[in-house]
Amino acid sequence: GASPSMAGQRALFLAAVACVASAADPRAPHSHTGKLKPFSSGKPSVSLSSGDQASLDKGNMVMSQVRDVSGNSGQAMAIQAIHAPPKLVWKQLLDFNSYPKKVDKLAECSKYFEKQNMDGSKTIKARFLIKAAPGFAFEYYCDHQYVPLKKSLTWTLDYERESDFDDVVGHWYVAPHPSRPDWSQVYYSADLALKGWVPGVVMNILTNSALKSAVTWVKKFSEAEYVKEQARAQTATGFPKFPVAFGKQAPPPPVVVEEPKHVPLLRRPKVWAAAGAAAAVTAASVMVASCHCQDSPKEGAVAAAPHGE
Repeated sequence: GASPSMAGQRALFLAAVACVASAADPRAPHSHTGKLKPFSSGKPSVSLSSGDQASLDKGNMVMSQVRDVSGNSGQAMAIQAIHAPPKLVWKQLLDFNSYPKKVDKLAECSKYFEKQNMDGSKTIKARFLIKAAPGFAFEYYCDHQYVPLKKSLTWTLDYERESDFDDVVGHWYVAPHPSRPDWSQVYYSADLALKGWVPGVVMNILTNSALKSAVTWVKKFSEAEYVKEQARAQTATGFPKFPVAFGKQAPPPPVVVEEPKHVPLLRRPKVWAAAGAAAAVTAASVMVASCHCQDSPKEGAVAAAPHGE
């Protein structure tokens, strides 16, 4: 049989599994309306040293993580330079339904509410299902606020629905790179609280590993989309776009102006008028000559003078 210590560990493990067994319910409200402090829209209050920025520009990730003494919650932040403009980064972040194909451990994700607000922001609610490890699946519902003017996407739990996590808050901030055109600097922050104890390996998957994974997938797919966009632009213009590192843009395509193939219509009436006048003068001359020939006065008679003379 198992020793008392082994039995105790097994009982503790089974109790942990029971705690994280799916209790999420979209028909019931969450047990509270928020314990963790929500993130505010706008640039995070973090300062980067010149060394940090140099590391980012080399393709490295600058990250930090802080857990509380209980081990049941942890705050994390990651910063990454991405070779793609902010609009393409946001294209990835706002495509919630495609998350499961891109995000590690995320089995399901779907939007169930979306609303455009009068102030230009957008409310997006989505359901997530994370399979962190065998026996540890977490279903939860998040309420996101996308604020383009502040370059931010923040979220909390949707407290109108019961989630497996005790609380979740987060923040994406996407700004243009401070010195490189067509690059972005991305900040990711998150805070997580569980309802009960979980093994350290599972907590690490939900915090440290999730932190790296989140920023990594956004970088990967944003940069891939940027490469495709560059290829489409080259196909459309026939000119490749110079690498951004050169600080140049592709020359505009040549403008071809075709010469007119016909004489403009505005000139034709003048030609026709001139030809008509010449024909009229010729006809009048013939008529006058004919009259002179037929009505010549007889010898010795006096010819009548024209009118006005």
